Amino acid sequence: MINKLLTSLLKIDCNKINPIDHDILLRVAGQSLDEKIDELHNEILNKLFMNMGIFVMMIVSIILFKLSNYLYILAGIFYLYILWSMVKHVPIIRNYKLGRDGERSVAQYLYTVARQLSKKDSNMHVYNDLVDEKKQFNIDHVVVSKKGIFIFETKTYRKTKDITNKITSNGKELFKNGQKITSNIPLQVKGQVKWLQSELLQITGKKYEIIPTVAFVGWFVDAQKIDDIYITQAKTINNILENKYRDILYDDEELKRITSCIHKLATVRNEKHTDICK
Repeated sequence: MINKLLTSLLKIDCNKINPIDHDILLRVAGQSLDEKIDELHNEILNKLFMNMGIFVMMIVSIILFKLSNYLYILAGIFYLYILWSMVKHVPIIRNYKLGRDGERSVAQYLYTVARQLSKKDSNMHVYNDLVDEKKQFNIDHVVVSKKGIFIFETKTYRKTKDITNKITSNGKELFKNGQKITSNIPLQVKGQVKWLQSELLQITGKKYEIIPTVAFVGWFVDAQKIDDIYITQAKTINNILENKYRDILYDDEELKRITSCIHKLATVRNEKHTDICK
């Protein structure tokens, strides 16, 4: 509705074709969270237009038909509701932006490490924000080389001032500053591994080992592994890649098959794009 109104007011010709081939456009770090932020912004705008229209009609009706002054109080309450319907989304958007920026910072670390390690191999690839077809979940980062397939799940939490903010583990669960992290991160990561293995199996016919890691941004991490999942701080993810970056597992042809599959999973494909005419 908003897009149609804007195209009409701005006199945008939607018969002109967008030249970008989105089917080959790779997703960027934090794109899923950016999309959630855009959805919330659109929701806020839609509610604002609709509710402000109702509010204006209420005020005009009160003035024109000389209705009871008590209706001004009702209109005032409705106006406060409009404000609240917008303000309540602020903490959600704030958290989404924090998570998005955390994923972008980890992506930068990965690109830096990939450049360093590629001097030995020149075949390390970094992909971001792989999303399943139903868009129920995503994998933040995937790194592929001749020496392994790695996934990285980024976690970004706000820290408490003037203390050493620490992530710890009892071997099964994770804690931040002694408080149990309620979301089941190991289960989430295991699901990501299973999904990516399934996608690779369908296309290549082979079940590949995938090395999973949870990277915490800006926190001191006093934990190593839960089951087969590495737990580390974002700035030391190079240790995960370097420790595993030894024996060559795949030749050029096999690496090409793996990266071709993951490349498809990491593309924008036929999703809703930012063009106002879409």
